[in-house]
Amino acid sequence: MQPLSRRGFLNAAALSSAGLAFAPQYLLAGEARPKLAARDLGGNLALITGGGANVLAFGSPEGAMLFDGGTRANAKALLKLALSSVGAKKAHTLVNTHWHPEQTGLNQTLGQQRTRILAHENTRLWLTRSIEVDWLPAPHPALPKAAQPNQGFYTTETIDFGGEQITFGHLGQAHTDGDLYAWLPQANVLVAGGVVSSDGWPLMDWRTGGWIGGLVGAYDRLLKIANAGTRVIGADGPLVGRAELQAYRDMYFTIFDRLVKQLIKGMGPEEAYESAPAKEFEASWGDSKPFVIASFRSLWGHYAPDA
Repeated sequence: MQPLSRRGFLNAAALSSAGLAFAPQYLLAGEARPKLAARDLGGNLALITGGGANVLAFGSPEGAMLFDGGTRANAKALLKLALSSVGAKKAHTLVNTHWHPEQTGLNQTLGQQRTRILAHENTRLWLTRSIEVDWLPAPHPALPKAAQPNQGFYTTETIDFGGEQITFGHLGQAHTDGDLYAWLPQANVLVAGGVVSSDGWPLMDWRTGGWIGGLVGAYDRLLKIANAGTRVIGADGPLVGRAELQAYRDMYFTIFDRLVKQLIKGMGPEEAYESAPAKEFEASWGDSKPFVIASFRSLWGHYAPDA
């Protein structure tokens, strides 16, 4: 089944009277099913939407490089559309910007074809084991060996592909601990993965190393790369530019600063949410409760309140 939008998922989780988080693989009753669509970005680049996450396809004579893969349920149709959109006959490289199911749905299909699958080393390691998180209804199983990333890096990696010298870099502990960016300088495109969510509050996956202070730090890294004309591709939602990155960074820092102060006062997650640390942003971004509570919990490994 098609996934919830990030906003829909987070709001659904907040409204669940039983306290159960909804998995991204499921639609709420009556929610419209997004359709796969391709948008030509020029320069043999195409943005594929409707498959669970934003997927960037970059065509070359060698094949296509795909940045993220959507959900597994969409793998066959998404791959067909992505290849045809950039005139490629096969996938040459798949990039996992992090471990989430919306990013790794093509891993099994392309892994069986012995496609290069690139990820940060932390993402590769997560995908070798079962993962328990509070936003999935059951543990996420380890991927089969063939579907696991087969090329990893720790800090940066540079790959020449399609006339571009693409730089990959680790974004630190951000919304997971394996988030990466990809910078295509000639196209002036910055793939930011799950760190950037322009469709609503991001998923703060604190159980796999994400934390809100690191999210702010990841934006600082992205802002050092982006220029006024850069097109930024996040995990979901429309393309944004440097100005939006700066606005998002400032918003997350404001929330981060307020939550640290509540933690030091000895507050718990619900009390911190009741202090309304994101109140002025909710008109544009929706109910902040799931994000605020997860962000507060993400502080536990980095700060301790005064005794």
